[in-house]
Amino acid sequence: MEPKVVFREQKKGIIFFKKCFKMRIAICDSDINQRKGLKKQLYRYSNSNKTEFIVEEFSSGEELLKSKNKYCLVFTEYTLSGINGLETAVKLRKKDTETCIVFVSENTDFIFDSFKVSPFRFLIKPLNFDTLFKTLDDFFITYSEHYPLWITNQINTYCLNTSQIFYLEANNKHSFIHLSNEVIPCNKTMARVFSILPQKCFKKINRAFVVNLNCISKFNNEYVFLKNGESIHISRKYYKSFKEEYLQFANPKIP
Repeated sequence: MEPKVVFREQKKGIIFFKKCFKMRIAICDSDINQRKGLKKQLYRYSNSNKTEFIVEEFSSGEELLKSKNKYCLVFTEYTLSGINGLETAVKLRKKDTETCIVFVSENTDFIFDSFKVSPFRFLIKPLNFDTLFKTLDDFFITYSEHYPLWITNQINTYCLNTSQIFYLEANNKHSFIHLSNEVIPCNKTMARVFSILPQKCFKKINRAFVVNLNCISKFNNEYVFLKNGESIHISRKYYKSFKEEYLQFANPKIP
């Protein structure tokens, strides 16, 4: 029996999302005072916005990478004892492609190198806490676009969040749902699955593929490159609309 898609409706919107979501955050910084100060401000944001945070501190990249916990947000300095913050982020990306990484550092020399791990933000020390709170607001807005999706058959039910989907692939009247390192077959068409995904985050780039814009690491006029190392061809027909919609979605600062 092929899996079928079952959509469990959930209220969307930033307020509902914040109330129902308990978020685990990691701070990685060799300076204990910097860690304590950032942690205090995170809990200040948590209290004023009725969110639930679990904030964990790490003094080195090695210590963070040894943790078995999954973090929605990781704040890391570049200058760390042992491996630096960028090397830590690269290893963290291999371990968990979904974690949002925020660099907090005085060192700006590695900003362009940091693009390889697709950081959510790069914040400059001394940290402006209005900027920090704006970063958290933007994070919640981005995350609140997503919701649970169940793919079930007589044997198993796959309990996903739409944010875990990297792309959809058409397979005649069926489709494949590609996660970071797993492919789930589905007996519904790609169009049917696409129709129940958050339209702001997922875009069609050719007749057979729909990609999650949050999972893109780079693109050109022929290919979209994803954070898990895969690449997908963009058809000429879709390139212009894809570029315009992705630019509007990401709202990047372009030097």
